[in-house]
Amino acid sequence: MKIKIEVKHNFRIVGGVKWHWVECGDGDPVVLLHGIPESWKSWKHQIPTLAMQFRVIAIDLKGYGQSDKKDGDYSMSNVATELIALLDSIGVDNFRLAGHDWGVAISDNIIDQIPNRVERYVRCCLSLHNYDVRNSLHHQWYSLNPDKASKLMNKSGAYVGVWFESSCKPELLPCESELQELIDEFSYEGVGDAVPRYFRDIPKSKKVDLKKFTMPILYIHGESDPRQPIEYCKGMEEYLPGLEAILVLDSGHFISREQPTQTTNAMVWFFNSMLGSGLSLFDISRRYDLPTKPSTPPEINFGVNSVKV
Repeated sequence: MKIKIEVKHNFRIVGGVKWHWVECGDGDPVVLLHGIPESWKSWKHQIPTLAMQFRVIAIDLKGYGQSDKKDGDYSMSNVATELIALLDSIGVDNFRLAGHDWGVAISDNIIDQIPNRVERYVRCCLSLHNYDVRNSLHHQWYSLNPDKASKLMNKSGAYVGVWFESSCKPELLPCESELQELIDEFSYEGVGDAVPRYFRDIPKSKKVDLKKFTMPILYIHGESDPRQPIEYCKGMEEYLPGLEAILVLDSGHFISREQPTQTTNAMVWFFNSMLGSGLSLFDISRRYDLPTKPSTPPEINFGVNSVKV
């Protein structure tokens, strides 16, 4: 069933930064953060279903879409601080959080700063404890050559095409109309100059304390992600205290577009705490012997078969 929704576009200046975000639905807040080279529309396939239960808040990160693009501090820790100020200003206290790609890097920093306010976390397609720059050479090159990176990004049609053609599983590449939508979002004036600043300012970011990540966490990974080998998933449960499962999908890097239904189901079921380890969704994860349920048993047994009469 295709769900039709209308999103409400919002703009607000907080601490000198202009933000654009869309909202849909009501209930407990769900905050969605995209990666490169996207916008709030990264989550277009997930928003309608999420909005049936939640107040969905999908934000254009600073430098993207219709949000602010002026120069400044684009370190992950600073952008996280600025986003927290936005959430404070629109009355969002505790919330569920999902991030993809660079949105994960910023989400990690949000959790580092306000861990008690993030109730559940969907972390998509970004390394954690394992990382080899040789798998992601653009990180190093963009960081050292932000001006040259801008020249590439300002050719938005070619740049977005390169990103998706080199990052998706070939048979799951978005259709031409969806690619054009991506290009249009990346073509707002100033995006090509702003986005390289994230890479430029990587050295400014503070180290995240993973011991704070005690909320329930679902990690989602694309089996065919060319820059994120499956080895990056191994041992993740040793670093994230709240990790409940690692979900590997038959996908490249852009899971929310390549496998929209599976991604939506995983997020909704997880946000309802209904993501059972026996679901067929975990078939690939089981093949790699990755965790599909929390590694640590609960301190209290809530099983109905253990109730004493």
